[in-house]
Amino acid sequence: MYATAAARVVAVVVHLVTAGLLLGGLTLLLGAWHRGVLVVPGLALLASGFALCPRPGRLRSELPVVREPDAPELFRLVHDVAHAVGVRRIDLVQLTPECSVTVARYGLLRTPCLLLGLPLWAAHLPQQRVAALAHALAHLSPHHVRHGALIGTALDSLAVGPGRVRTSPEARLPYGSLAQAWRAGDIVEAERHFNARGRRGDLASWAVLWIPRAVASATRRLLVRLTRSATQRAEAEAELATARTASSDAAVAVLDRHLARATALEMHRLVVEARTFGGRRSATASREDLWVKLARHATRVRADQDASRRAGQDRSLSAPCHTAAVTLDASRRRRIAAELRDPQREVALMVLRDGIPEPAGFEA
Repeated sequence: MYATAAARVVAVVVHLVTAGLLLGGLTLLLGAWHRGVLVVPGLALLASGFALCPRPGRLRSELPVVREPDAPELFRLVHDVAHAVGVRRIDLVQLTPECSVTVARYGLLRTPCLLLGLPLWAAHLPQQRVAALAHALAHLSPHHVRHGALIGTALDSLAVGPGRVRTSPEARLPYGSLAQAWRAGDIVEAERHFNARGRRGDLASWAVLWIPRAVASATRRLLVRLTRSATQRAEAEAELATARTASSDAAVAVLDRHLARATALEMHRLVVEARTFGGRRSATASREDLWVKLARHATRVRADQDASRRAGQDRSLSAPCHTAAVTLDASRRRRIAAELRDPQREVALMVLRDGIPEPAGFEA
């Protein structure tokens, strides 16, 4: 509790420093009309302030976005899950080719959007889909302080800051690259001078930017450490809310990393197979049954999976058993499948054309 309060204080200080840098830079630039020497420090303060400003999240423009009028049954399920978990409703769903079901925030108002990974949606059983939605929506709880407006934006600022306040990338030319060219000796000598100037510029940038980079990195590590216990408690509450919403068995199964990895590998294999051996009709034919093939592969993986591969199985034996508060029956499943048919084809076509994204992680 005290650690979370301290984290909020640190986040407020980060935002005040960012605002102070911006206001100070503007003040110096306005005063530069009378004293030109103030231009350089003003620009330096403004650059530091802009580097620490949190950037509003953006949705990927190439992926289909689904709203409630387009898929009323899907949103009815999402609203039921949100009500069971005890969080606010989601008004936007974006279908993605990643093996994850998460909630992202976009825009200046940090509006939440559900990122529905179609590979996991196809691989999971119906009740496991409910569990995946519940686990993702549970992160909208105010107990998840790292996703909140105050600490979340501070973490974003400190993550962007060190990435933008960095030394210049090395610019080097290989010696003797044009050894057979006319006047090769002059070219090699020019390369040496160019590389020497680049090294001096890197050293000067490192000397100037080392302190703000070190301060930003240390502050971010401090925030992460202060919010660690609160995040662990919130994650435990999310797992409990998932079990109460979709049943204990579904909550355990949806956290199975082995199924997510196997689904990603099979999707990669199907894409390579379609682009290599499919012929002219490969894209059209494969996008129709890509998700069906993934579902069949997931069924085989579950059938062949022994008890030692099941994530958290031993823990679930001693945990209390919860029944499902929200169910996904056959009729609702068919209606949702009909609503997502066209967006699923669009994502499948994009995957077959561009390949699958590199898996940054597997989240339920």
